Amino acid sequence: MSVAEETHTKSRPRRDLILKERGLLSLLVAAAIGFAVSIYLTVVHYSGASLVCSTTSVINCQAVTTSAYSVLFGTSIPVSAAGIVWFLVSGELAAVGLLKAYRSQAEPGWLRPVQLFWGLGGLIFVLYLVYAEIVLVHRICEWCTLVHLLTLFSFMVALGRLASRKR
Repeated sequence: MSVAEETHTKSRPRRDLILKERGLLSLLVAAAIGFAVSIYLTVVHYSGASLVCSTTSVINCQAVTTSAYSVLFGTSIPVSAAGIVWFLVSGELAAVGLLKAYRSQAEPGWLRPVQLFWGLGGLIFVLYLVYAEIVLVHRICEWCTLVHLLTLFSFMVALGRLASRKR
């Protein structure tokens, strides 16, 4: 076998893994992006720095992230800190599945239901945050919207993964 053939043969399992586990990879990428945005929002919260976003009219990150609804109930902890934890756990769950697939081991039976319920919990919290933004604060935060969309995406992928297992 030539070096080129050997390299092609070694890279093929990785490519097959990527195609087969695109749901898990999507969850991992969404978690990484959400984790980074949540860290950014948390750092800005504690440092008092200005966000890189619009502060005019309805789109106003500063108004949203400094409102009474930007902290966890009755604390001074920003909701973005909960986002850090949520996306970290989401990423870890995806990594468990990817590691099992990489090792050609069966995915744990608990993984897909846990991902779905974790996604549902995040989605319920996001719906509350969207309500707070639109109805109570009357402003929308671009960064928050990105986190909300990533959470919805993660829930939808987890739902699809669970449904595909049932077939």
